[in-house]
Amino acid sequence: MTYRSSSGASAPDKTYSHHSLISAIALEAGLVRHPLVSATDQVQILRAIDETGSASVGDVMAVLEPHEDSVGAIVTLIEAGLIRAELTHGVFDEHARLMRTIPLPPDEDPDPTAPDGAMPPKGPAPLGVVDSEAQVRLDAAIGAAQILPEGLSTVPVSQFFPSIHVGQGAARRAFAACEVLQRPGVYILMSDTSAYVGMGSVVRRRVASGAQPIEDVDTIITITDAHNGLDDADAAVLERILHMRVGAAKEVRLLNGTPGGAPVTPERYRALNVMAGIACDALARDGHLFINMSPRLALAGPRAELGQLMPPRPFNTVPEGEVMELAFGRNLIALAARRADDDWLLLAGSNIRLDTVASANASASYLRAAWLHSGLLELSETGESYVLTRDLTFRSAGAAMHFVIGSKGQGRGGWQPMDPTDGSDAEALVLAAG
Repeated sequence: MTYRSSSGASAPDKTYSHHSLISAIALEAGLVRHPLVSATDQVQILRAIDETGSASVGDVMAVLEPHEDSVGAIVTLIEAGLIRAELTHGVFDEHARLMRTIPLPPDEDPDPTAPDGAMPPKGPAPLGVVDSEAQVRLDAAIGAAQILPEGLSTVPVSQFFPSIHVGQGAARRAFAACEVLQRPGVYILMSDTSAYVGMGSVVRRRVASGAQPIEDVDTIITITDAHNGLDDADAAVLERILHMRVGAAKEVRLLNGTPGGAPVTPERYRALNVMAGIACDALARDGHLFINMSPRLALAGPRAELGQLMPPRPFNTVPEGEVMELAFGRNLIALAARRADDDWLLLAGSNIRLDTVASANASASYLRAAWLHSGLLELSETGESYVLTRDLTFRSAGAAMHFVIGSKGQGRGGWQPMDPTDGSDAEALVLAAG
C-alpha cells in the first residue's frame, strides 16, 4: 500500500488551503480546468483578491454574480491550490478572507534617475507569477474567447467530481478533524488482505468511529464530491458502485456484504458511476486499488455485480433446472430456471416492470438504473416494460420476483412450472425467451 501524509485539518484562526491528497482538478497553462470555473471566473476571482491583497468570500461572490455556484467556484480554486482562506472564526462563510497561496511580488518603485519617473526595464516574471501587462492581455483574450460564434454551444459535463483523501490507518483522528469531510461520502478501510466499503452522511464521523469489523487497517480512503453535491441517497448509491468495483477487482477480500443502494434515476446513476470511474482511475494511478487491471477496466467498471451476470447462452440452449414462469401486469411474462432453492436464473428475454412501488426495497430500483446503464436492460418495442438481455442469477425466488415486478411479491408462490399440456411447447417458449 502507498499513502501520502495528511496536512492536518482546519481550526479556528488557521487557514483553509489545498489538502486533497489526490488532486482531481487539472491545472493546465495556468488555468483551472473544471466545470464550475471558466477562465473568466478564475481571472475575476484573482483580480478581486489582488486589488487589496485579500477579499472576503462575500465580495468575491458579488463579483461573480450571476454565477450558478459562486462558492463552488471559490472552493475549486482553493482545492486547485491557487488561493487560500483564513477562517477567523473556524467557519467557512462570507466573512472568510481569501488570498493567493503564492503572493504577488510588491510593486516596484520608479527609478529616480529615469526620465519622468519611468519604470526600469523588467526581466522575466518569476515562475508562477504573471506580470500585470500579461495578465491584462490574458484577461482580454479569455473574455473574447467566452463569446461563442453563432451556432456553437457548450456541452454540460457530469455534475459530480471526486475529492479523494488517503491516509494511514493511524490517521483516523486526522480524518475526524478534516473540515472538508463534513459531508456525505464513501470510505474504504483496507488492510493487506481485506477491505470494508461504507458510507456516511458525515463521512469523517463514520471513519473516526472505528466500529467497522476490520482489523489492522493500514490505509483509509475517503471519496466525496468536490462541491458537496451529494445527498445521503447519492452516497448510498456510490457506496454500492464502489463495493461492486472493489469486489470485481479481486485484489482484497470484502468484509461486508452488498450494500442496499438507494432508489435513483438512470440519469443520476450515470453521473455517480462517472464519478466512481474517475475516482477508481485516480486510486489506480496512485497505487492503492485497481492496479492489476487495465486503465480501461478501472474507468468502466464491471457490467454487473460479482456472480450475477452469466455467460451468453446460445439461443438454441435450454438452461439447466426447472423452468418457471411469472405472469404479471398486462400480458407481461418473466421466465426463470430454478437450479436450486438458493439459485434462480432469470432468463434473457424476460419482461421487467418499468417502475418500482414505494414499498419495494432500494435494490430493485437501483438495479434498474445500473443495468440500464450497462445495457443489461432495454426498453421493449411497445415501451410498456424493460426486456432482460442476459441471464442473471438471484439467490431466491423472492429476490428474482421482487426485481421483476418491482414490489414485494409472493416469494416462490408467484412462479409456476411451465406446463406443456396446455397446448404450448415449454422448450420452445424458453428458447424464444432467450
